[in-house]
Amino acid sequence: MKIYFLIAVFITHISLYAQQPGNGKVKIYLRTISCIKESADDIFDFDGKGNEVFVTFFYSVASSNGTTRYINKITSAVYGDVNGRPGRYKAGTAGNNGGIKAGDIIYANPNTEAMMPVGDERFKGQFMFDAELGPTDIITVVPVLWEWDSDTKNTQNSFESFLSGSFNSINVHTAPIAQRFNTVSSPYIYSDGTNCIDLAGMSRILQGVNGIAGNRPLGMALNGNYNPAMIVMNQTILQNWRSVYSLYNGECRFYFNESNLGNTRDHGNYDITIHIDYTAPVNTITAPVKISKRPNTVITINPSVADTWKGTWSGTQTNDYGLYPQAVSFQLTYAGEFIMANEQTGAVGAKGTYTFSNNIINGSYKLLSSGETISFTGTFDPNTQKLSCSLGMGTATTGQGKWIVSKK
Repeated sequence: MKIYFLIAVFITHISLYAQQPGNGKVKIYLRTISCIKESADDIFDFDGKGNEVFVTFFYSVASSNGTTRYINKITSAVYGDVNGRPGRYKAGTAGNNGGIKAGDIIYANPNTEAMMPVGDERFKGQFMFDAELGPTDIITVVPVLWEWDSDTKNTQNSFESFLSGSFNSINVHTAPIAQRFNTVSSPYIYSDGTNCIDLAGMSRILQGVNGIAGNRPLGMALNGNYNPAMIVMNQTILQNWRSVYSLYNGECRFYFNESNLGNTRDHGNYDITIHIDYTAPVNTITAPVKISKRPNTVITINPSVADTWKGTWSGTQTNDYGLYPQAVSFQLTYAGEFIMANEQTGAVGAKGTYTFSNNIINGSYKLLSSGETISFTGTFDPNTQKLSCSLGMGTATTGQGKWIVSKK
């Protein structure tokens, strides 16, 4: 027996957009991590030979007056010695299984090579995230290079929460700086946190790894002070960037030199390069499609399939590398709706649509607080009754983490 839902739809007109007019898109790639001088490490190599490192990108989009639209972060894999450490990327020449030492240059995308054909996407590095920018929006990015030392992340988690919580102040500080660069050809600017971050508070947090084993940001002074570098961009800056630099020179370099800060104890000296892609706003709108009658649409649903999919799903969301797990829950309806709501208050935080066929699910939803669109794709395993999905910004379905969920 099949169940039929009759849906009456009345449409006066539909406007179709390839991309929201007036919005540009910036894409950030992590290209290289270079070790000029390795940081002091465990003499017994319990954490792996040489250094092991990873990068976290903190970023926020704000209006031209610095009002925060949203804040996010994305973390790379750990690069270094892979011996006994599943999930790491083998990198460096300290041992047969990797490990980073002085002179090593790590390509964040393991498929990148020093010389590649022009136009090869892999040259740009490991894609990290993208964001849409309105005509007057700014985006501020703070990349933090970490030395991995252990699975204990108390200090790391406190640091990341502190930095994320500083973005309201950061955006107020960086917004007017970005405006001053609207009429010049400089494609990017650097700033620091002196005037917009409680650096003393950050230093207090980092005392937990100041000369003590634990994951720590490279670029710390001997007393544990840390002043993060920033890059701020808007559409004009990014357009200048694209016009001044060719495809494979559109890169920024960030330095993390502890020797220059007088830190002779840790003496790490690294730099990273990030590649920036920019797509200018789409200003053309297709002609409206007009429908003058009321069509009747019939959706046929097989009950055995519907019973599998309809309902509330919950489980864990991580980043792309299975790190930083957090709870996630959403509802899938018979009519193809995706709804994400607060379980305590019932407040809806995101809505969208989905389709499924042959145990494959595809869909997208919009975050109601920021207007961002997240797309997802995944598979349902009838044996485990689990749904595994990857997520991405806009139309991409990777780069924003993973779900593993089960129906309640």
